[in-house]
Amino acid sequence: MKQNSNVTHLNVEKSIDEQAIHWFTLMNDEGLAHQNQEAFTKWYTQSVLHRNAFKAIAKMWDKTGFTDDIIAYETEQNSALASDKPRQLEHTKLFRKVGVLVAFAATLVITVITLLNKQDQSFSQPSQVFAYSTITAEIKRITLPDGSKLTLGPTSSVSYTELDKTRYIELSQGRAFFDVVSIFNKPFIVSSGVNTVEVTGTAFEVDVNNFKKTTRVSVVEGSVKVSGKDADKESVFLSHGQRISAPLTGGPMTAITTFTDKEALAWMDNKLIFNNTPITEFMYRIQPYVEQTISLKGFSSDAVTINTIVTPSNVHTLLDSLPAAYPLEMVRASSTITFTYSEN
Repeated sequence: MKQNSNVTHLNVEKSIDEQAIHWFTLMNDEGLAHQNQEAFTKWYTQSVLHRNAFKAIAKMWDKTGFTDDIIAYETEQNSALASDKPRQLEHTKLFRKVGVLVAFAATLVITVITLLNKQDQSFSQPSQVFAYSTITAEIKRITLPDGSKLTLGPTSSVSYTELDKTRYIELSQGRAFFDVVSIFNKPFIVSSGVNTVEVTGTAFEVDVNNFKKTTRVSVVEGSVKVSGKDADKESVFLSHGQRISAPLTGGPMTAITTFTDKEALAWMDNKLIFNNTPITEFMYRIQPYVEQTISLKGFSSDAVTINTIVTPSNVHTLLDSLPAAYPLEMVRASSTITFTYSEN
């Protein structure tokens, strides 16, 4: 069915806060929410600024105690505009409700902008947001509110939001494995940087690599849709045993590659497997298992590659042994471990 532009069109010149009010209004009307779900999901997952603005409005709406009359009014007007024969409303009633709506919207926009500028996080999360995080060398196994299973790697953090038609995860750092429960007509979306992974029910890993500035997606079961900054042009479907990486800030994805489940899931059993891994990547991968900050000096190339298996119990022993096996010098301090490379 063709959607009327008066109902679904969003003026992109509006501020993010005004856009958020627009979507909050639509998504609180059952009929319009269903009609506009796809467009809303695209807007909501496009940017962390969009998500924060929407969450702030939802939180403040809960706190204000306003009735739904204002939302009902705007959706009533939108429906009227979409009709071939819009109903004629009494002018005094129209102007009174318009005044209430405009005053509310203006106040809400000002409040949202003030809160965002102050970065007041206490108002940025609606009641249905769940946050999870881990510390050094810690792995957590979590059952999400929808029944899906989440395994969260060390020094990682995610938030989970469940909307009427969407389940949404934001992975801000680290890596996570998802075993998603299939819910009809309620996709499960994972966001990292500008990239999104959309599934209905499947098992996959998302790894935010801040060293390479990429999001890597590896599919263990089923299939997923990976989208970049421009979801209409940058979408790839992956199935079991396939993986792809995409820049966190946007840009072309890599070619699809393959992997083994043993390699991909070893970290869930507190093991990291390295096969001819450049030492820069190796150090990045074991950093979440070490309290001190690891740094490298004198590495003009990845001339040193590592072949080993690392566990939390042997990580420090392994680090201490590296200078004996490679042209490296190591200096330990209370908060840092520095490796210097020398070909001599």
